[in-house]
Amino acid sequence: MNIFDQYQSFIKKNPKKAFHYRGDVINYRLLGTGKKLIIMFVGSSMFSAEAYFRLQEELAKHMQVLTIEDISMKVSMERISDSIAYLIKLLEFKKAILLGMSHGGGLAQVFARDHASQTEGLILYNTLTKPKVHNDISEEVISGVLHTIGELKELRKIMPLSTIKKALLDQIKQVIDDENAVDLFELLVSKYSENDERQQMEIIKDLLTNYAFEKSDFKYLNYRSLVFYGYDEDPLGGTNLIEILVDLMTNPTLRFIETDRFELIINPQPMVSSILEFLKINEQKSAL
Repeated sequence: MNIFDQYQSFIKKNPKKAFHYRGDVINYRLLGTGKKLIIMFVGSSMFSAEAYFRLQEELAKHMQVLTIEDISMKVSMERISDSIAYLIKLLEFKKAILLGMSHGGGLAQVFARDHASQTEGLILYNTLTKPKVHNDISEEVISGVLHTIGELKELRKIMPLSTIKKALLDQIKQVIDDENAVDLFELLVSKYSENDERQQMEIIKDLLTNYAFEKSDFKYLNYRSLVFYGYDEDPLGGTNLIEILVDLMTNPTLRFIETDRFELIINPQPMVSSILEFLKINEQKSAL
């Protein structure tokens, strides 16, 4: 079965479930078996969480996997984080390992700080962060991202979302040879709407405006954080903040991953192998 058909099969076999909390609605998927729970705050650029279905399926062979798919609420990191904390209790899990990428990595950091009693480990890939103590690099990157968000409405008058989508697909076709994979990317990109973009930008703006982290926030995660790094050019500058992110963690594990955000959708095995190795090591060190 090719990757396009595998995606369609995954969607049919794993329908979204709706969780209602204080007037808000979160759509999620839960798959896999086992005592451990990993929550995936994934999705980057124009790819939603379900784009990473192969990553979900591979991890689900070893643990239960919860993915947050759609959020229908007034966007704020705190509100989303509190809703997910309640969902974990509802599903009868005491703790969860958090996997975040891109803006989802920001949400994972907020959750880890504000709900430490429910956090078992933290895994981050190509994500943004805002340290309480800035340096020149972090200030420049964060200011640049916020400026872009602020100018987005005007930018879209010059360059509509449809133009950005076409440019992204042209980039994908240059690096992906599999026609079925290209078909999948075309479908995923077609689903991305202006409303999705606005919501994503509001989440990032909230993170970089209202949340600043320091080392003491994650001190309890001693030997229980994994930070991936590589050469992937994240459009929001996550790779530029890797050293700052590492400095915020206490004895983090660093793993180089020779992939990019397109290849990760097609072949997540390098990331899966590193995650499983990390969890095994930390079960010995700190009873993860």
